[in-house]
Amino acid sequence: MDQQRSMGRRSFLKYSGGGALMIAAGLPDAGAQPQQVPGTAILAYRIAAPQWKTDEQFARLLTFLEAHHAAVDEISLFDDDSPRACASLERLEQGAAILKRRIAELHGSDFRTVGINVLYTIGHWDMPGVSMLPMPVQPAVGHDGTVSTGCACPNSPEYRTYIKKRYALMAGAKPDFIWVDDDMRMSHHGPTYPCFCLICLGKFGHGTDRVALVEQLNTPGNGDLRRAWTEFCAASLEGLCTDIRQAVAETDPTIELGLMTIGYSHSTYAGYPIHRLMTALGARRGRPGHGYYTDEAPRTLLNKSFDVGREVRDYPPQLKTIEYELENYPYITLDKAVGTVLNECTAALMMGCNGVAFNALKDCEGTLEDYEPLLQGVEAERPIWEALLEGSAGLPLAGLWPADNRMLMANREVDAKGWFWEHGVYEIQRPNPDAEIGLPLNPDPRSACGTLLSGKVAEAFTPEELRDMLSKGVLMDAFALQVLWSQGLGELAGVKSGQVFPSGVSERLTNHSLNGRYAGDGRDALVGPEDGVCSLVPVAEGVGDLAHLVRYDGTDMGSCFSIYTNALGGRVAVASYAPWQRLGRSATRYQLLAVADWLAGGRLPVLIEQMVRIAPLVRCSPDGQRIAVVLLNLALEESGPVTLRLRAHPHQVSLVSRENARPLQARHEGNETVVELPSIPAWQTAVLLGR
Repeated sequence: MDQQRSMGRRSFLKYSGGGALMIAAGLPDAGAQPQQVPGTAILAYRIAAPQWKTDEQFARLLTFLEAHHAAVDEISLFDDDSPRACASLERLEQGAAILKRRIAELHGSDFRTVGINVLYTIGHWDMPGVSMLPMPVQPAVGHDGTVSTGCACPNSPEYRTYIKKRYALMAGAKPDFIWVDDDMRMSHHGPTYPCFCLICLGKFGHGTDRVALVEQLNTPGNGDLRRAWTEFCAASLEGLCTDIRQAVAETDPTIELGLMTIGYSHSTYAGYPIHRLMTALGARRGRPGHGYYTDEAPRTLLNKSFDVGREVRDYPPQLKTIEYELENYPYITLDKAVGTVLNECTAALMMGCNGVAFNALKDCEGTLEDYEPLLQGVEAERPIWEALLEGSAGLPLAGLWPADNRMLMANREVDAKGWFWEHGVYEIQRPNPDAEIGLPLNPDPRSACGTLLSGKVAEAFTPEELRDMLSKGVLMDAFALQVLWSQGLGELAGVKSGQVFPSGVSERLTNHSLNGRYAGDGRDALVGPEDGVCSLVPVAEGVGDLAHLVRYDGTDMGSCFSIYTNALGGRVAVASYAPWQRLGRSATRYQLLAVADWLAGGRLPVLIEQMVRIAPLVRCSPDGQRIAVVLLNLALEESGPVTLRLRAHPHQVSLVSRENARPLQARHEGNETVVELPSIPAWQTAVLLGR
């Protein structure tokens, strides 16, 4: 896996009511290492084509942006608004002439950087209800024979000629940068798993019979063929990025290129080789994104945050600008509160971004008054984000790693269901609800204090990689346990699967010390056949027993939560009863946090004492002298006072307001610093910085 600000004086802030409560400490040392993303905070806005095409609407847009200059650093203009890839070059040439004028006008209004976002490269989707003319190039073809009506085959020679001309036209408009959007991927281009057109089949070299190739890819024993196809798809995208880089460089080599990416939970088809694509593109910018369009299901904010963390983790080190993709499509202002926007931006900065690209203004002409509260909120929150970037500079993420692997689809086992499906037991987001009860999660395994191994994600790893995990600390479910046994590693878990219970059982805690005072407490998680619940049978001495399955008639059906220290010195916990769902009980929360801390050897970076739905995002220096914590109150009620036990020893922690910086009372207990925080309002964040 591949990867990576130092600012001036911090302004004192007060709680702004929009999103974050700022709690800060002293300035970093002058010699502090750069943060994983260098540079200053950048607030950027992506502008749809209807906003700049006519003089009247552009004048309205410019007036709006100038009124909020403190919240706007950078402008990115979409090159077109055609509903599919391969808009006519004549149309794009006319648009590029207008774009050149708009870029000059925006520079004249003191917006420091102005660029272009190419809306369609390969194409995002086949838009329903839009009448399409035949594609002028070979369209993408799915494994099932579905032919796209709006997305191109990335290997079509005619398409490659077209896309180089499109990017050259945009470069001729003299932008500071050009973004390649997140359709630079192989999956979900109308067909879910393209491209199986005759061009691609011929280049792959395994015959031109799509049905026969798909049958071979669906055959369980053909893992090498599936990996070869994955590499072919990845190389196809890599070649396309090289073409784009050359087309822009030949027109104007001073233009920066950037690539928007999407989370691995969307798809790992083609291995989604982010690092390779950015290297081939010569990217100096990255824009991690994913889907979180409304606050209809607010707690899923964490899903996007961790996806962003994984994307940033895998960016190459030459990037100087990493802007979080704030996506509010289709821009209905009441569908996502300003507070929600501020929360997710704060979380994204904690995940390694050094700016935000707001895709939030509407994509049609008319008044922009609906978006006044958003930009006012951004302007108010900006000092908090600046301080967070400063205070977390150089600090690695901390917590347990929910295991992921970009080669998951390529490496996983295939059975009678075939290869062309994802998610379910391969969903890498399954452990995320553990963060909601206070377990610090970390998308970067290099600085993690243990691993959460869920479902059959373990199939993506080699036996050597799994053995390395098991030599440290791992919490797994019953599906992962089965994978370990199939790899000859099951004995390192200390237990094997026993009787399977599709339903009809609940959980009861034993009197084990890690359960504290909750012995005999229970939980009914409403498990079903898809949850893989089973009893656990010890296969070694010294296996700890933390919970049992209980039938509705009260019959004890055996252990369902074990801990074990194996021959490698690793600490392994197996929870076969709903370790990733319906966790909001005091007994369950206490148990899981205690087990996680045991797995980590007492190195969980933070513990929250109260029974609250607060998710901690943590960065901490290896010596524990500096720490940054974002606390996201995911409840729709205020938290009440919060007691934090930081596994760090900063000299001072202070609550900063616009009026003053008030040091907080803290006490040191062993390797912990105990801090009492005021109540965090409902659905808002607190930012804790200590030095």
